[in-house]
Amino acid sequence: MLLRNSHAAQLAKDIAQIRPRTAVPVIAICDGAQRSAAFRAGVDHVLDPACADVVLRARLRSWLTQPVDAGPGFADPAAAFDHPDQIALVTDEAAISSDWRQAIAEAAGRRLHIVPPQAVGRIAANLAVILIDSGAAGGGLQHLADLRARLAADGRGTALALLQRKSSPDEEAQALDFGAIDVLPARLSELERRGELTARLNWLLRRGIDAERRQSDARLAHRLATVDPLTGLGNRRRISIEISAAARSGNGYSLLMIDIDRFKAINDTHGHAAGDMVLGAVGARLSELTDGQGQVARFGGEEFLVLLPHTDETLAVSLAERIRHGLSMESVMAQGLAGPVELDVSVSIGVAVSENRYGARQSPDQVLRLADAALLAAKAAGRNLVMLSREPHAA
Repeated sequence: MLLRNSHAAQLAKDIAQIRPRTAVPVIAICDGAQRSAAFRAGVDHVLDPACADVVLRARLRSWLTQPVDAGPGFADPAAAFDHPDQIALVTDEAAISSDWRQAIAEAAGRRLHIVPPQAVGRIAANLAVILIDSGAAGGGLQHLADLRARLAADGRGTALALLQRKSSPDEEAQALDFGAIDVLPARLSELERRGELTARLNWLLRRGIDAERRQSDARLAHRLATVDPLTGLGNRRRISIEISAAARSGNGYSLLMIDIDRFKAINDTHGHAAGDMVLGAVGARLSELTDGQGQVARFGGEEFLVLLPHTDETLAVSLAERIRHGLSMESVMAQGLAGPVELDVSVSIGVAVSENRYGARQSPDQVLRLADAALLAAKAAGRNLVMLSREPHAA
């Protein structure tokens, strides 16, 4: 939504009235004298009425790609978010460092972290805003592009802004296209422009914090989608992705399908809380016993799956026996219906490899079926056993 009014007070009043009623970005077309009031009133962006066409187009592209916060809905409450709140300046100029350190301390009450250009690869995680000095030779654009790529790869939402030493529409447009969400004139550090600096820094901080919150939510959503909440292990979805990746690599792999023997009896006798404690203990012990050789996941119910990349059947069976023996040697302390109870736990294990005895590769689904069939055979043979599936239709 675009707003324009030649009177600063009326423009601020218009913004304050419209801002709570809309979720779309509010853009004020105003000159430098009106910017501080516009930002304080809650405007999202300001646009200089005399800006060059190349800058106007770049700013519109930048603004249109920035996410709009959704209103309240039916989602679960957001997880606690320890947001970053620091500001850094990438520069090797002592005079600019000194001017901006003082300006930001006075305008925002914050300490400015100075980062030499050669250290941009070691940016701290607590930064909400990074200002990049354009540099006497214009090298800031490259630092900006490098930082945007690095932050994107790391899943960071830190807000980036170019600190422009002299007005250049082409440089400003490039900076916005490279990922800056604003371009600030270096003279904004001057005392008479403290009000505008305060407003624009607060805007940058809000954008950086909001973007980091979205990234944090995305990481949490990914974790919830791929991690079993009871054991902390990967879940069926995650291990299926890992198995597919192992198959695509062209290297051999093995699968161990592991089932806790007589688990239903534990739940029926001691309660589901005790059963949950057994699942958690077995999951933790499996991680210890595999000792980094494979990836452990809870496949469902009382079943676990271990993916062993680059492992033939001899090594897979050897590890399976070590797991079976290790679990059977240690009891699990659980809280039963009648109080604490010490439970002996054993497992049955089915082993399958990705290549059959003729050297032909089998699909992930085939290997899973083979491991499951071997597991059923181990349980049928008396439980607390390891069985290797050798044939495609082993029973």
